[in-house]
Parts: sequence; structure tokens; C-alpha cells
Amino acid sequence: VFRLDRSSKSHPPDPSDPKKFRKNGGGVLIGVRVDLNVISKKVSLSNCPAEMLAVQLTLENGMKCVISTCYRVGTLGMYNHDSVVRSLRSILCKKKPPKVFLVGDFNLSRVSWTDMSSPVSIEQAFVDSFNELGLKQLVDNPTHIKGNTLDILLTNHEAAINNLSILDHDSVCKSDHFPVQFDIRCNVKRKRSTKRKCYNFKRANWDALNNDLLQVNWNALFRTRDIDQCWNPGRNGHSALIPLL
Repeated sequence: VFRLDRSSKSHPPDPSDPKKFRKNGGGVLIGVRVDLNVISKKVSLSNCPAEMLAVQLTLENGMKCVISTCYRVGTLGMYNHDSVVRSLRSILCKKKPPKVFLVGDFNLSRVSWTDMSSPVSIEQAFVDSFNELGLKQLVDNPTHIKGNTLDILLTNHEAAINNLSILDHDSVCKSDHFPVQFDIRCNVKRKRSTKRKCYNFKRANWDALNNDLLQVNWNALFRTRDIDQCWNPGRNGHSALIPLL
């Protein structure tokens, strides 16, 4: 799990409505399944004050893709725009750019994604920057109860997106936003599950275990040791008795 908590820079209070934004809570998070045969690492977005997180996945065949998420407070201006765009450039402007999939709530409520325009200058600046970076926005239905498309999906590899859909309100969790669901088409293998020996403690002979533990002179064993030195003999003693239960 990769997470980025809210900060006063990424989520400043609105002077006209100081109760609108909470000081605590919030942030963005990306979870990667542990059974996927990929190498995952957090992408460094140095000195980025935006609430933006990116994780690079390296597949078994060497292909790299970046999963990113971002939350933008709707009242933020060009400084926030420049921070987001600078971070995207650091990911995309390479000799072999990775496949990028960016999803998040950008609060671009006035944008018409069919003609890529907005009467709001800061929103138009985001649209123009997305176009310049070669990112296409794929969500074309409302994602908020007020009918706005606030949650968007941007990518430089549209062909990899399958089954994009907007789920029903509150179908995942209670929210004023609708969940956005999609698949990324790529050849990822699952890791082989390792076999583990699991003991059924419900069937243990606890009386016998307690009796065996009483036979150990714990005072003599621990007398000259500190807490860290006591841990291994204690743990090994318990572990040796468990198979005998």
C-alpha cells in the first residue's frame, strides 16, 4: 500500500468557508495486489505540493506502467496546476515513457470533455496541458450527485483500457461521488502461493502445554538477560512445544 496524507499545502483551507475542509483525514492511496508478479515502487515527485501519488509497476517482461492518483481542491489556482503538470512531465518526458494511467478528482466541473473546453481559465489550462502531454481523458459521464464529471481517467495508452464504467451511487462506500471502475489490459502473471503449515489451535492440548511450560526455570533463563535477549529463548521454547500439541 502506498499513501500520501493531506497537507496544508495540498489541501489548504478556503478563507471564505473555513469549515469546508478538515485539517485531519483525506489524502490519496494506491494498493497493489501482493499476488501480482510485478515490482512496485513509489515514483518520486520531488517538491510536489499537490495531493498526487504515483506508483511504477515493472512487469515480468520489463514493461513499465505508472498508476497515479490525484486530488485537486477546486479553489486552487495556477501554482497547483504547474505542480501537477511538472510532476506529469517528470514521468512522461523520457526517451521511453511508461504507460501512464492517472485517475482522480480534479474538480474540473465546467469542462466539456467532448470539445475539450471550459469557460474557466484554470480549467482550460489543465485541459490544454493534458493535450500537450498526450493524455486522453476517457470518462464521459457524471461522477457526482450534482451531475458533474469531477473524477477523470487520463492515459497515454487508451488501447489498454477495458470495461470502463461508472458504478451506482454508494455501491462501494458512502460518498457524493460515483465509483469509477476499469480494467488495464496487460500480461501480468500471478505469483505462486507458498504452502504454509498452519496449526489448529482449537484442537490444542492446552493443559499439556501449560504443564511443559511450568517445567522451565524461567527465572534462571531470564535473570541475566535484557528484554531483547529474553525474546529468542522464550519464542524458541514456545515454538518447540507447538508441534507436540
